Formats: sequence, C-alpha cells, structure tokens
Amino acid sequence: MTLRRSLSFTVAAAVLTLTAAAAQAQTQTVTVRDAWVREPMGGRNVTGAFAIVENSGATPRSIVAATADVSDKVELHEMKNENGMMRMSPLKKFDVPAHGTLELKPGSFHVMLFDVTRKLVAGETVRLTLTLDDGSTISTAAQVRKMGTMQ
Repeated sequence: MTLRRSLSFTVAAAVLTLTAAAAQAQTQTVTVRDAWVREPMGGRNVTGAFAIVENSGATPRSIVAATADVSDKVELHEMKNENGMMRMSPLKKFDVPAHGTLELKPGSFHVMLFDVTRKLVAGETVRLTLTLDDGSTISTAAQVRKMGTMQ
C-alpha cells in the first residue's frame, strides 16, 4: 500500500511538472520589454503602465488581465479620439498578433493602476504581471519615470 501511494504521488508530481513546463513553453513566445510606469502627478494615486509586448509564436495571443505589486485594482485601457475628444475606456483584452508586437503607450493601449498603495518615485521599480488568454503569466520590472520622460 505504501509503495502504491508513493508511486501515485510520484506520477502526480510528474504530471504537474510537465503541465507547468508546457505552460512555460507557451509563455516563452510572448515577451515583455521596456516596461515602465508613469510617476503619478500631484500626489494622485492613479497612474499608467506601458511596455512593448512581442509574440514570436505562430499563434495570436491576448492579454486578458494585469496585476501590479502597488495596486489591488488594475485594468486594461485604451485612449482614443472620439469626435475630437480623447476618451479612455476599459477593455477586456489586448490582442498580440502572431509574429507581431503590441506597444502599450501613452495615448493608446495601456494598463491603469488605481488606488496605488504607496508613493511612486522616478527610478524605482514596480512588479507588473500580465495574464495571457492561455492562463500563463509574464512578470516584469517596470521602472517608474517622471512625466516629462514618457517616451
């Protein structure tokens, strides 16, 4: 009985390891670079996060959620011009094309951090995690930048 239980645990551990490895292999096709967070203006506790997301794989991917270590409320957003007015609206996902790039940037697609839990100062980093449509995640360090150095 002990041998059978030990064998069951070994098989279960192997299955979990292979599942995690498969998820990691899928995630490796999507990478994040040049991530940054805008320093909040005037003591506000809301800001945006930006990055370049690249998909080297043959399958399109979508970012379906995001988290940050400095905020419990994080949303995917888009800024766009509607009848001469810039409007920001939440989105359910960002599409990252196969063999393509999605740029999260001011005035376009971005990640909003609400109710930031501490003062963010230029030069420090924020841990940003993106969740993909396959359930995998990508974490990156996003540098806090002053408003004047947004590019």
